[in-house]
Amino acid sequence: MSTRERNEHSRWLSEQGRAATRSVCLLGVLLMGTAWTGCSRKLTITQEDYINTAMFAGRSGTTQRGEPLELNIVCVYPGDLKEEANDRLDPESEITSDVWYEDRPVPGDKEDTEDRETRFWLPKKQIFLLTDDKKFFGTRIGGRLRGALIDKKKDIRKEFKFDAGLHDKKSVIYVFPKFIGPDGRVLPIRPAKLHPPGAYTDDLHVKIGVDAGREYYGQYIKNETPRKLHGREKEEE
Repeated sequence: MSTRERNEHSRWLSEQGRAATRSVCLLGVLLMGTAWTGCSRKLTITQEDYINTAMFAGRSGTTQRGEPLELNIVCVYPGDLKEEANDRLDPESEITSDVWYEDRPVPGDKEDTEDRETRFWLPKKQIFLLTDDKKFFGTRIGGRLRGALIDKKKDIRKEFKFDAGLHDKKSVIYVFPKFIGPDGRVLPIRPAKLHPPGAYTDDLHVKIGVDAGREYYGQYIKNETPRKLHGREKEEE
């Protein structure tokens, strides 16, 4: 190999080395960006044999089979709470499901409509639905739940994305159940709440069922995700 050929070969190897370094750096930036901008959250929904049975209140035994239950998973970030219409989504607001389903965003919402001041104002990418509706606002990740006996599954597993602010005190994930009462209206039941989301394990867990000792015809949803405090796991009360 001549001196010229050796020099050209050396330059080629050097260029390949710089290209490899750039690739590694770019990969690092992308990985850092992923870590900062969001992550996937897994959610297990444990359902009892019968759910959403309130509209059958007064009937006996197995006739209380319930109705299909819609769920909305809503991700709220600190910036969302700067909108006056979103005040009720504050983690300390004690919002109930009837309020969410009354004023949730709907297809066609625009800033210049009369509902702009009263309806919640969130991007579609922050709302994940288990619904059978053909028109909806958000991302559909499954159909309505029908109870373990009909669905042939006790545990339903879903996945969604939470973008940022996992440990911020103003960040929260709500799971709103659409329990229907005997009058056909959504019952004012508090949603399952994960606040702040980063305080919990990556695998989130909520349970849905009927408990005769509870108000609103025994309908309930509760957060059963282990919460990490000072290196120890604590079950949410």
